[in-house]
Amino acid sequence: MSVAGSTLRATPSLLKVGFAEMVAYRAEMVVWILTATLPLVALALWNAAAVAGPLEGFGQDEFARYFTVTLVVRQLTSCWIVWELNHYVRTGSLSPMLLRPMHPLFWNLCETLAAIPFRLVVLAPIVGALLWWRPQIAFWPGSEAVLLGTVSVVMAFLLAWVVQALFGMLAFWFEQALGFFNLWFVALAVIGGYVIPLPLLPEGVEAVARWLPFHAALGAPIEVWMETAPDPWSVVGIQALWLLAALLTARVLWRRGVRRYGAVGA
Repeated sequence: MSVAGSTLRATPSLLKVGFAEMVAYRAEMVVWILTATLPLVALALWNAAAVAGPLEGFGQDEFARYFTVTLVVRQLTSCWIVWELNHYVRTGSLSPMLLRPMHPLFWNLCETLAAIPFRLVVLAPIVGALLWWRPQIAFWPGSEAVLLGTVSVVMAFLLAWVVQALFGMLAFWFEQALGFFNLWFVALAVIGGYVIPLPLLPEGVEAVARWLPFHAALGAPIEVWMETAPDPWSVVGIQALWLLAALLTARVLWRRGVRRYGAVGA
């Protein structure tokens, strides 16, 4: 049986094992989820800033709606493969994984996907509290926004996962690979729409930011779902291009990294 065939057959079992593991370590998972609530901090700051009046069209209700959607998208696209792959390479625990009849990173992908339902359960009361605080932030997007937004969030998740894997692969060459990822996260926060809505950036910076992978990995689905993206089809197209580029880069980097890993006898 081919590797693709065995991987496909094993996927349901891997998802079940990933979900069981997540439930077994649910307290750790809850803490992990709560560490991704930076949008709530940003909401508190921008809500205070908008007391005197709207900022570039964002009043207190618009900020509350934006960061509520950001919180949901962030939970749907969160992953942790950069830390796990960095650990596997540095400790040598990647070696037995390379002997399995499937790609070593596929297990992490299944584990991450299996955690999403639990993330949403933990997130529900937080979103409920925000709706109770500001009922006017509730909205229902049109059918096109729902469809494109769903496609956009799937691509944002895949792009975020592949980019994290890329930074994790740098551990084949660098001892402090996580430092490179920290730089990515700072850019994601500032010009990716995580803590600052793009319309609040200077006009030239906003125009450039819309073409960068940071926006594609987080801010894009937020704007598509909220129907505030200037051209949602272009936004999804840019995401697809960045995802393709990340996948091709990961393919090359992984092959070279594994050769280097084997060459040093790990």
